[in-house]
Amino acid sequence: MAVTEPDEHEIKPASSITNFSTRDGFPWWLLIMLGIIGWMVLLVLTSDEYQEAFTEIIPGLGATLRLTVAAFVVSMVLGVFLGIARMSERPWVNTPATVYIEFIRGVPMIVFVFAVALMIIPESIKAFNGWFGTEIKTRSVSNIWRGGVALSLFYAAFIAEVVRAGIQSVPVGQIEAGKALGLSGRQVMRRITLPQAIRNTLPALGNDLIALMKDTSLVSVIAAAELTYNARIYQGSSFRVRETFFILMVIYVTLTLLLSLALRMIESRMETPRRLSSQERIFARGAMAIGAVAIGWLFFGFPFFGIG
Repeated sequence: MAVTEPDEHEIKPASSITNFSTRDGFPWWLLIMLGIIGWMVLLVLTSDEYQEAFTEIIPGLGATLRLTVAAFVVSMVLGVFLGIARMSERPWVNTPATVYIEFIRGVPMIVFVFAVALMIIPESIKAFNGWFGTEIKTRSVSNIWRGGVALSLFYAAFIAEVVRAGIQSVPVGQIEAGKALGLSGRQVMRRITLPQAIRNTLPALGNDLIALMKDTSLVSVIAAAELTYNARIYQGSSFRVRETFFILMVIYVTLTLLLSLALRMIESRMETPRRLSSQERIFARGAMAIGAVAIGWLFFGFPFFGIG
């Protein structure tokens, strides 16, 4: 009986970065990235100019993280519904979903931010006041809120396409088996199709999350006080271009690296289907709770968070 030799050129899974073994090879790129981050930390600790720039920029980190988490959760919910609607056989369901997705995908992100912040939200408030007799003022809607709405609506279109591709990747035989067992169409979608679709699309969803985090910098154009806005304000007042944008770049690189490592670890854990342990269920519920709090923080401005 012949023994098959392992292929030296076999493509490694994306999660191999988290396995620091000799077989996968040492991740030298990660060491270089950590060296760059360490260099920034050293400059902040030893240079007054870099320390001042870091102190002025880093307060925007909270807004960046809130925008990322809240916008991704909202866009995920909208994206799932849009993806399912686009696959519907009813024209009155799939046509509006298709128009929305294709329209959003044809608009540059920065243009969409301006449109939502300066046109859609003010006009929606005027229409709402006219219909219900309220007196909501446009100025009462914060720029962070407007930026969050723009990011949510924009990325919902892209996540819808990811979800649609994930649903189509589920074998038809499993769907037919579910129907043969007497499950309704909704039960098949909820219990068979969607769980597998989300798992299949996890890498793509992770890429969208990272892209969304970086695109939060675009809401600085509407004066939303996140990292990039703080950096622009500090650079404009101090004229320290090198210190400002080096620190800003390294902060975004650090956030991207942490998200990438976390997502690859999750992918590694999901390679083998299994039942979640009690600790993992607690962690999942905690993550959902954090997402819910982030949405409240961004969209409702709970007073106990100190946000007006």
